[in-house]
Amino acid sequence: MAARIRARCDKLTKPRILILSPYFLPSRLGGGSVRALVNLVDHLRQDFDFVIAASKHDLHTSLPYAEALQQQTREATGLDIRYLPRGLCLWGILRTLLSERWDLIYLNSFLSARYTALPLLLRRLQRRNQTPALLAPRGELLGGSLQHRRRSKLAYLGLMRHSGILTRLGFHATSPEEAAVLEAFGLRPVLESPDLPPLLAGALAAPQSLPLGVLRMVFLSRIDPTKNLCFALRTLALVQAPLQFDIVGPIGNADYWSQCQRLIAALPAHVQVRYLGAVVPEQVMQTFSRYELFFFPSRSENNGYVILEALLGGCALLLSDRTPWRDLAALGVGQDLPLDAEQQFSSVIDAFATTPEPLRLAQRRRAQAYGVERLTAQHDVESMRALLLHAIAGV
Repeated sequence: MAARIRARCDKLTKPRILILSPYFLPSRLGGGSVRALVNLVDHLRQDFDFVIAASKHDLHTSLPYAEALQQQTREATGLDIRYLPRGLCLWGILRTLLSERWDLIYLNSFLSARYTALPLLLRRLQRRNQTPALLAPRGELLGGSLQHRRRSKLAYLGLMRHSGILTRLGFHATSPEEAAVLEAFGLRPVLESPDLPPLLAGALAAPQSLPLGVLRMVFLSRIDPTKNLCFALRTLALVQAPLQFDIVGPIGNADYWSQCQRLIAALPAHVQVRYLGAVVPEQVMQTFSRYELFFFPSRSENNGYVILEALLGGCALLLSDRTPWRDLAALGVGQDLPLDAEQQFSSVIDAFATTPEPLRLAQRRRAQAYGVERLTAQHDVESMRALLLHAIAGV
């Protein structure tokens, strides 16, 4: 098999891959799917010629990126980025784009009508278009994510399947759990490889002692039902230790944020909560360095880039058991607990708050060391390279 793939791919000087994604840089609100693409092209741009087509609007925004910002992003990344408008003209632009010669089309979402369903429909209508295609659902079909607007998502999936646009298409799963879900939905063939970690520009600063006093905790993510901030706030109502809990991230769901605000108003006086707004991706690790514990009871995470960033920032973890980051207690870097155990979460917080500061600092340093270990897993890069070559070869 390997010899056959090499023989077919040796004819390609540098395979040309078109990535279609709802969002890409300079997006600040696109979340983990944007970071997944940035890391992918950073690690593999020497092996593949990537061209990225993405919206010129960020999530939940009406104004497009300024032309100067688009050009700055192209120059800063060294990438060929095609920023596409909204509206009916998108049909013609995508049709022309798909008519170019590509060795692989990589779709960076399952649920995007503009950047997945429409390109797949155009590909099917272009009967001469035999370009291999690979779709990365980015965890959109996992249980926790699927619960939100479940009926409409299942209807969309059924429509795509019955339309025939999912033929001659492979699926990129980034975990065994996602692979099993795709198989259960009858979406095959599934190629599995984990998302790649970021490339760091320089050395990490070791965690330092923080000012004595209350425990400093942070929730850093988009504020919506999947990320489960309300659960975190209900848990804090049970905590006995004094603490400062900061919420960092964009508001993705205004109604959900209103629920969170009501819970904040009812918290006891020894639990202080601040909403600090969003931070740009370049500031995430620095932000984590100012806290001791990252509280993230997410309902569903396909990769959890923010968890790796918390580790690299020297922050211990308190997570749900719905992420790929498990067995944290055995590693000495935190806890991963079931979501039906609010009291257990609060007990962990109280125990951490009463742990002597030198032991808390030691745990934070173990957390950073574990993050670096995961960051430098070269076998993940080799696995992703092999996956793309498999997809290009049509196997």
